[in-house]
Formats: sequence, C-alpha cells, structure tokens
Amino acid sequence: MSGLKSRRGAGLAEMIVALTLSAIVSAASATALASAERYTRVSRATADARRTLREAASVLTTELRVASSDSIRVRGDSAIDFLGMVGVSVVCVSSGAVLVLPPDVAASGAPYSSWRAVPESGDIVALFDTAGGGSWKTAIVDSAATQTNPAGCKPASGLMSAADSVARRSVTRVVLRSSFGAAVAIVGTPVRVVRSGRYALTRAADGSWSLSYRRCTGSSCAVAQPVAGPFAAPADSGTVFSGGTATSSVDVFLRTPPSVGLPREAAQLHIALRNRATGAP
Repeated sequence: MSGLKSRRGAGLAEMIVALTLSAIVSAASATALASAERYTRVSRATADARRTLREAASVLTTELRVASSDSIRVRGDSAIDFLGMVGVSVVCVSSGAVLVLPPDVAASGAPYSSWRAVPESGDIVALFDTAGGGSWKTAIVDSAATQTNPAGCKPASGLMSAADSVARRSVTRVVLRSSFGAAVAIVGTPVRVVRSGRYALTRAADGSWSLSYRRCTGSSCAVAQPVAGPFAAPADSGTVFSGGTATSSVDVFLRTPPSVGLPREAAQLHIALRNRATGAP
C-alpha cells in the first residue's frame, strides 16, 4: 500500500482538454438550438403566409365565381367591384312594388329559394323577363323581411300547398323602389338578389395591408372590413386583379409582404364566372 501514490486532482493538461471539449459541445449545442429556432420561425411564418393566401383565395373564389359577369369592374389593379350573389328564388306573388318569394323548400320537397345572406335595402333584384326576349330586368330593394305567414303566397299560386300554410314556412317579402309590372313578374319567374361590393387592398393604422370588403350603394361604399392579410403593398403587387368586364373569367395574383430572412409566398387564381349578365347597373 505504501508503494501507491494518492491522486489529489486532475492535472492542468486534463483540465484544459475538458474545458476545450466543453466549449466545443456548448458551441455545437448553441448552433443547433439557433438552427432549430430559425427553422421553427421560418416554418411558422411560411404556414401563416400560406394560410393567409388560402383564406383570401377561398373568399375571392366563392364570391366572384357566382358574381354577375357584366358587373365585374377592375379598379386600378388592386380593387375589384362586383355584384355578389345574395340568393336565388322565384316569384310567388307580385303586387305593385311588392314581391313575395317562397320558402327554401316546400312541403312537397321542391327547392324554391336559396339564400347566402338576408336581403337588405339597397340590394338589386333581377327578374328574368321571358316575355321580353329573355333579358333580366332590375329594381332596387327598399326593404325586405322574412315572415312566417304566407304574405299572399298561398296554394292558389301553384307553388305552395295547404301543408306549407299549416307549417307556417317562412317566405321573403321584398318591397321595391319601383314596380316591374305584371308582364314581367309573373308566378314562377326566376329571381336573383345581388349586392354591390368591392374587394381592395386597404392600409391599417400600423402600416400593414389587408384584403378588405366594402358594401357599396350607388357611388358610395361603407367602411372597409378586413377579411385576410397581411399582403404586400399595392406597389409591390400585393393583390393584382385582371380580366372581368366582358370576359368569362377573373385572374388574381396575391403576394405576402417581405420580411427579413423569411421567404415570400404568392398565389395565382383563375376564377371562371358562372352567371350570365343581369343587366344590372
């Protein structure tokens, strides 16, 4: 036992090696963490940008695809005016400036009406005039209301039945600012209710740009309501509309804003217009 020498601690060389290895491991760990953090940040930003593009594409495709083809107006590339679909139906009762439209589905199962929104004052009613050469005639809605009483849409119209009256199915009563006349608004005449709107890039107080919707009446539009964003500024092709007037489609280009160290995303939409002209103003 006396021949054994006791060790009291590590030598200087061993400490230097240990410290060097520890520094290498720490540097490698820091690099790995930084790479993981950057990957996570880029992945999150990319996912957010792609979600923004999908939201805008879904809104624009849904709205413009069913818009009246003669209502599309591109405004300076970054805005588009259109008549969006509120609903479709048929005439059940026409009396002066009053139209009564039947329920969504009658007791017989016949689908008479389909509404995407509730008709409002300022909306446009378009009736297909079969007697006038197959053209659409238009009038402006003064007021509209949903009523559970038939409001004149009775079995005598040929559209409703006694079962519908008993069930008190909802009908839509629309008061127009001018009458179509009896020759146009006959029972069973196809009806479209459309609403004037505008999609455009708008700038928020923080300087960011969003795709926004405005309800329009005549030459004036309401306050813009953001629906998707952020996007690049108009000068950077954040949103570019083309086509529309007298064409069968609308093309839309969308681009997300630049960000240091992050990729940009873009999307190109080709939207085929389904509805023929209504002759609406």
